[in-house]
Amino acid sequence: MNTPFSPAVLASALGFDEYLKLTKDIVEENVPRSGLYLADNTFRYTRSNLERMNKVLQQIVLNQKLYNLLSELKEEWIWIVLSEPWCGDASWGTPALYMIASAAEKIDFRILLRDKNPEIMKAYQTASSDSIPKLICLRKSDGQELGTWGPRPQVLHQMVLEKMKNPLFDYKESVRAIHAWYEEDMTRSIQDEIIDLIKEWKDQ
Repeated sequence: MNTPFSPAVLASALGFDEYLKLTKDIVEENVPRSGLYLADNTFRYTRSNLERMNKVLQQIVLNQKLYNLLSELKEEWIWIVLSEPWCGDASWGTPALYMIASAAEKIDFRILLRDKNPEIMKAYQTASSDSIPKLICLRKSDGQELGTWGPRPQVLHQMVLEKMKNPLFDYKESVRAIHAWYEEDMTRSIQDEIIDLIKEWKDQ
């Protein structure tokens, strides 16, 4: 399968530390506010997202089964995550994926900003939506795409779809419920889904 990840694209990707610094710089206004961050509500939301990211980094506990699978990987992979500091789902999913990848010597973890890579995002839409975070797993030796994950754990995705069927659907209340779910789950569902995907990907 051909992928849009040329050497130049991969070279432009951020490491997680760079992505975290970018988020801090936006929140602390070390860089001029621009684009979506000109809106005060998005700016405030990004500040909350930074707190969520730090919470995941501090509180995540890796599933032993997942850790064992990561330790047993025989080939090198590249994990590319499409993400943005302003995205609420990404504030939970992106640091979780980074911490999972960090437990594996064979995984090279990189982040591409969604808004700077619209053509790549278009290739990895979810139900015609530019939803993030989106993980793409590539085999490093030949660039073969092995599979994807995202933007949310399936159980949460189904919960949101059910809420949206309600004619009294309240977006703000839904956002609060989503973050409460993530905080209670604390990446367990993401880890469970990644376990299944690693089993599938390593046999390709």
